[in-house]
Amino acid sequence: MKKLILPLLALVLILAACGNGSNDKASKKDEVKTTYKQDSGEKVKIPKHPKRIVVLGATYAGGLKQLDANVVGVANIVDDSKVLKDKFKDVDKVDPENVESVAKLKPDLIITYNTDKNLKKLNKVAPTIAFDYMKHDYKEQHKELGKIVGKEDKANEWIKEWDKKTQNDGQEIKDQIGTDTTVSIIKDFDKKIYALGKTYGHGSEILYDSFGLKMPSKVEKATKKNDLADISEEQIPEMSGDYVVTPVAKGADLSFEKKDIWKNTKAVKNGKTFKVDEGIYWLNDPYSLEYERKDLKEKLLQHK
Repeated sequence: MKKLILPLLALVLILAACGNGSNDKASKKDEVKTTYKQDSGEKVKIPKHPKRIVVLGATYAGGLKQLDANVVGVANIVDDSKVLKDKFKDVDKVDPENVESVAKLKPDLIITYNTDKNLKKLNKVAPTIAFDYMKHDYKEQHKELGKIVGKEDKANEWIKEWDKKTQNDGQEIKDQIGTDTTVSIIKDFDKKIYALGKTYGHGSEILYDSFGLKMPSKVEKATKKNDLADISEEQIPEMSGDYVVTPVAKGADLSFEKKDIWKNTKAVKNGKTFKVDEGIYWLNDPYSLEYERKDLKEKLLQHK
């Protein structure tokens, strides 16, 4: 009996060793790296096919989700958006400033902003890509995400479909409200009032790029450099277009909406102002943009 057991045991050990060898090879295959050039110009080695991505830059979360990337953790601020909250209901939420909470998820890639104060610490946890938010418009942003996760074709396909349907939307809207009609985005934040430029989120990409609508010349001039202009209450009338979109947090009021200088603007008198949900509108990923596209189109046509 012992003579039979010993050869069988040897065979089991050989098969186990072969299995481990196969696993090692598979593991090495999974760890194939590629080089990604960051907005800063620095290069970082990242997994060619990331398996555990933690997204601290919430702006990029929806785009990665649309590309079917393997997101295991996301900044908890996504829950402020009813659109993204549902998309990430089964994904761990993390505090972007808590590096330990990120490390616990054992990421093989971290995506954040270049303003993240914990960049050095995050780089010790996993390869980290730090985007300069102001360097990319929403289409370039999606292409970059596609490049990172090996889904460039999928990213380009979304852009192609998006351009087609929003051009149709824009034509329908201009046919109804007029091609020379102007639209402004005015919001207040931290006791200041701002006029927004063409790529500052809050629906700007859709109104000006996708729909092809015009902004007032004074807004265009004021926002040309920083895509955002800090304005006074007295400037509200001259910065207001025929339509004015005002992003506000859920349940919040505008600091100036009960004041005469606002009530006497042409847009208010003509009933062509409307609030939008800032929790959704500050984002410009494919899911948020789709919501904003439908919402803005409906509101513009309702207030014609």
